[in-house]
Amino acid sequence: MAVSLLQTPHLPFDQAYGPNPVTLTGIPTDPITGAITADKYVLQIYRAGQLIADLRQTPNQVGNAIFDIQNTLQNFVAPSINSVEQTGYIGDTLLNSANETTDYQFYYGSETAGVVTFSAADFTRYLAFGGSKAYYEVPYNANPFIPVISNPGCTVVDLQGQPFTDIQAYRLGASITDGKPAWLLDDMRVYDHYVTRNDMTTISYYNRNNSTGDPEAQGIDAFVFWQYANNVLLSSDVTYNLTADGGGPNTFPGQGSAVLYPNTAITCATGPKNFQDFDSINATHYYVATSAYTECASTNQGLTDTSLHYVHRFNIIEENCNDFPVYQFSWLNKYGFRDYYSFSKRKDRRVNISRNEYLQEAANYAASTYDVNIYDRGTTVYSQNLPQEFSAFTDYISDADALYLEGLFISADVKVRFNDAPGQQQFQWVPVSLMSTSYEEKTVRKNKLFQYDIKFKIAHNIKSQRG
Repeated sequence: MAVSLLQTPHLPFDQAYGPNPVTLTGIPTDPITGAITADKYVLQIYRAGQLIADLRQTPNQVGNAIFDIQNTLQNFVAPSINSVEQTGYIGDTLLNSANETTDYQFYYGSETAGVVTFSAADFTRYLAFGGSKAYYEVPYNANPFIPVISNPGCTVVDLQGQPFTDIQAYRLGASITDGKPAWLLDDMRVYDHYVTRNDMTTISYYNRNNSTGDPEAQGIDAFVFWQYANNVLLSSDVTYNLTADGGGPNTFPGQGSAVLYPNTAITCATGPKNFQDFDSINATHYYVATSAYTECASTNQGLTDTSLHYVHRFNIIEENCNDFPVYQFSWLNKYGFRDYYSFSKRKDRRVNISRNEYLQEAANYAASTYDVNIYDRGTTVYSQNLPQEFSAFTDYISDADALYLEGLFISADVKVRFNDAPGQQQFQWVPVSLMSTSYEEKTVRKNKLFQYDIKFKIAHNIKSQRG
C-alpha cells in the first residue's frame, strides 16, 4: 500500500493564519502480519520548484500522520506592497496578489532506516492567502468569494462573489432612489462607502469563477465604474483586467487564460483620488462593478452587465470647512488585503519626549588655568527619544461601522493619510503603530449615540541632534 493524502488544505484556497492540516495515510505494512514496516511519514512542500519544508512524523495510534503546515505558509505570504493605497494615483490601476498569496505543491512518502520512498507526487497547486480564520474553520469555506456563472447562450451571473473586505453596511437595490445602473436589480446588495474627493481606497477580489460552458470567462475581465451626478449618468468607464495594467492573466480582453498565481486575486484602485477617470467636479456618487467576458453582442464592450461580485457604491461627501482635517486609515484586514476608514472629528498630537542626559563639568581641567563661562553647559542631552503620538475621533457611527472598525483596532499593519499635511504630502501614507491596547464594542442599543477614538504613534520617531 502506498502513502496517500487523506486530508489537505481547502481548495481552491485557504487562509495561512489558522489550521492548514495535511493528513497522510497508508504507511507500508507487512502484508502478512500487518505490522508497520516504515519508521516515519515524509511530507515535502515545494514552492516555485524549490523545497521549502521537509516534515517527518511517526505514525499515530491509528497509523496516520497529521501535519499543520500553517507556520510554513505564513513565511511566504505578506501584506500588500507599501504603496498599495496609491494604486492608480501613482502607476497601474490594478495589482496582482504576488505578496498576499502563495501557491505550493506536495511530495509525500515514507522513511525506513533513513531511506525515503516517495509515492506519486500530488501535482495539485494549492493556494494560501495571507488572511486569518477561526480555529474551527476546517475545511475553510471559500465559496462566498467565488462568483458562479453559466452560459446558456450568453454569460449569466448566477451568484455574485464577496470582495475581500470586512465592510458591513449595505442596502438592496430597491432602496436606491437616485442614479443607478439599469442592471442593478432590486434584490442586489450594494455596499456603501462615504468618501471625500481626496480619499484613496482599493478593493480586492478573487479572480476566478465557477463556470459551466464558458471557457473565455475564467475570471474578472474588467472593472467598470458608473458615475452619476444625482440621477444623471456621467460615464461608464472600463478598466480591463490585463497584465499591461498590473492585473492579468489576460493580455487582451476575452483571452480566457487560466488564472494561476500570482493573479488569483486582483486589487483595483477605487477611491476618488485613485480612480483616474473620476469626474471630480460633477460626480455625486459612483458604482464599482466587476464583469466577465461574454460572446454576445453587447453595448457594454463585450462584458456582462451584471457584476460578478457585490456592487460597491462610493458616495462623495464634502469636507466641512469648520471641522477637523480628515485622518484616513488603511489596515490589513482578516483576508490579507486592505480596508479603509476616515476619522473626521477631533484630533490631538503630542511629542512624548524622553531625554538621556549626563552632567558635563563646566570647567576644562585639561586647560592651563581654571576658566568658566556662563554659557558653558552643565546638564547635557546625549540623546532623545521623540515619538509623535496622536489621537483621533470618528463622527457618530452606526453598529455596522462599529463592527467594521474592529478590524482596524486588531490589525497588525496600519497606515494613516494626514489630510492636513502640506502639499502633496497629504496624499502619502505613513506607517503607524497603534497605542490603543483594548477594544470595547459599542452599539446603539447600549450607547445610543457613540464615537470611537484611536491612539497611535508614527512608526518612525523624530530625529534629534546631540546637545
